[in-house]
Amino acid sequence: MGYTPKANYTPEELDNAALWDLLNDAKNAEEQAANGPFYPEKNITKESLTAYAAKCREDAEKFKDGGAHKAILTGKA
Repeated sequence: MGYTPKANYTPEELDNAALWDLLNDAKNAEEQAANGPFYPEKNITKESLTAYAAKCREDAEKFKDGGAHKAILTGKA
């Protein structure tokens, strides 16, 4: 038998997944800022990656009590 994904998620599950995504993005951006690669022609620099990581962590903190999923969908995170 194959895996059948869950069809309906609760708002809490969606928020938890969105928070995980934000924190994972922050971690990956920090690692790339430390080790590269960088693509200055695409504005992917140590500074831009560090700023993106900080924004992700700030958004995760801001929405830790709810609303992370909606914020991501509406571009507010």
